[in-house]
Amino acid sequence: MKLMLVEDEYLLNKAIKSYLSSLGYSVDGFTDGVAALECIADAYDLFILDIDIPNISGIELLEEIRRLYINVPIIIISATIDMGMITQAYTKGCNDYLKKPFDIKELALKIEAFTRQVSKMVNIKEELVYDKERHILLFKEEMIVLTKLEQKFLFTLLENRDRVVSHELLESVVWENSEKQPHLRQLVNRLRKKLPFDIIENRVGEGYILS
Repeated sequence: MKLMLVEDEYLLNKAIKSYLSSLGYSVDGFTDGVAALECIADAYDLFILDIDIPNISGIELLEEIRRLYINVPIIIISATIDMGMITQAYTKGCNDYLKKPFDIKELALKIEAFTRQVSKMVNIKEELVYDKERHILLFKEEMIVLTKLEQKFLFTLLENRDRVVSHELLESVVWENSEKQPHLRQLVNRLRKKLPFDIIENRVGEGYILS
């Protein structure tokens, strides 16, 4: 399970990352909100966010994550006792809140609870499944090799299943706002050729959705 941790207190960040890594989680730790923002599209299974972080607040980062993903769990860790701020965090889409100081083991228990709730194998259609733990696509238990860009595109559609994902959002996720962007349609056409079913529906003038 791949986690993003955003905590600007270096020692706390290091302690949380070390403990969760010892439990078998893959943890990317960030101390800066902007640096974290640049990586939120990298197929994370859960986010742990502090509110007071440099350059961009945890609330703003939370909003951006929810703009990309509907269902990925988000845990807020913060020393704030401001109920307005806590209410805002829940309103913006966080799933749980842990007040500092806390026992790292309690955080691990919360993550474990979310892990049990989220199925690692996502059934797309018949024997076409996506393994969220290993981030691979399988058809009849055989792996379909995807490029990094194709994987990002498909993962974004999966995390936003049942809603149309705009061309602009897909481009920002797949190419991470790079100025050099191939045509999105070319990427979709290449991906379609690898899939056993026609599952990527183009909504003209809107974006793409899994059918």
